[in-house]
Amino acid sequence: MTRASAIPLLRNPVFARLWFIQAANQVGGNMALYAMTILVFDTTRSNATVSVLFVTYVVPQIVLSPFAGVVVDRLNLRWALVGPNVLRSVLMVGLALTGSNVPILLALNLGVSLMSVALTPAEGSMIPRVVPPSQLATAMGIFNLTLQGSFALGFALIGPLLVTIFGPSEVLAVVAVLYIAATIACIGLPSEPPVERPAGAPRREAVMEPIRELGHGFGVVRRDREISRPIIHQAAGAAMAGVVGVLCPALATTVGLQPDRLVVDVLPLGIGVVFGVLGLPRFDHVARRRAAEAGLLAFGGLTASLALVSPLRGALAAAGISVVPVLVGIALLAGTAYAVTSVSAQTALLESMPADVRGRIFGVLASIVSMASLVPILVAGPLADRISAPLVLIVVGVTVVLIAIWSARGSGPVRATRSSKTGAFSPTP
Repeated sequence: MTRASAIPLLRNPVFARLWFIQAANQVGGNMALYAMTILVFDTTRSNATVSVLFVTYVVPQIVLSPFAGVVVDRLNLRWALVGPNVLRSVLMVGLALTGSNVPILLALNLGVSLMSVALTPAEGSMIPRVVPPSQLATAMGIFNLTLQGSFALGFALIGPLLVTIFGPSEVLAVVAVLYIAATIACIGLPSEPPVERPAGAPRREAVMEPIRELGHGFGVVRRDREISRPIIHQAAGAAMAGVVGVLCPALATTVGLQPDRLVVDVLPLGIGVVFGVLGLPRFDHVARRRAAEAGLLAFGGLTASLALVSPLRGALAAAGISVVPVLVGIALLAGTAYAVTSVSAQTALLESMPADVRGRIFGVLASIVSMASLVPILVAGPLADRISAPLVLIVVGVTVVLIAIWSARGSGPVRATRSSKTGAFSPTP
């Protein structure tokens, strides 16, 4: 994607409005997650409670994401965006007023996550409706860059900066304003009714059709290794990123920093993500699978080395080396490696999946990635309270390295061919 090719698309007022909605939601969501992480850890000093915070965000993604795409296909897309945004704005105002009441904060965050589940498939489904086919690839590139860059802007830059200056609750109020602005922008989108379905279908068939479509999506993923492998890459990377997010406040304290100085870790991570997204096109000659595996290998190794800074703190000081530049350098490289993994795996997935089942596969992807993130997050916080955050990061980092090696040493691609008559899949070498 070049700047020249993006400008005409951004001059399309409808697409620009949709892009603003995505940017406000993604950046605002990352700002809110950072503010709540600081607020919960400052209040409780418990990694386990921070894990619960992440769980309240991830669980709805696991349970509902596979169904979200199927449901959105049956709604007017404009109102599929307006409804969740309205409710999420109200809940975010409640979060801003909650302060340090952790139980209420967790309950409201669960509500925000529930409202967020439908937004990604609704936004993705709206893109082909508002841009011509010749600009679709550029539009997806803009959305992908915004998705990756929102972590750098929200969780690593704007969120930490505003928390340091004003405080976590004030940042949540800013996010509420962003959500309200996104809601107003949604109202201005064109009405996009659902695709008409054959009339007169039996009620039982109408109820069972979404379930069959969902099962079909899981079947495609299970049978086609070139689809399942990039999903595994994204799941491993997301799991590692989730553990880093949970344990970063505790990691900061082990090197003598206060939790609200988490910016030392997350800002370089975010900048590295942007570097990875922008620099990856220079390596188009590298196979997507190999790029994802190399990125995953580096991400796991760098995260493990990030945890080693704490036990080596004394030796570094004796050598006249400051801990902060070392943390910054490792985090920058780790963010770059994560972006390479995520973007390469996502591109490989897009190139491999059949066009007629993309929505279902993306629903399955969201569920699998969220589930892969949840398990280590559930374990990482309580385990770090019992042993130490650096040791947990080392264990998870080494596990991700082993997954990358397993993928790289795996057998060649096994694709699934589909019968033109039945739609059934069968593996072929």
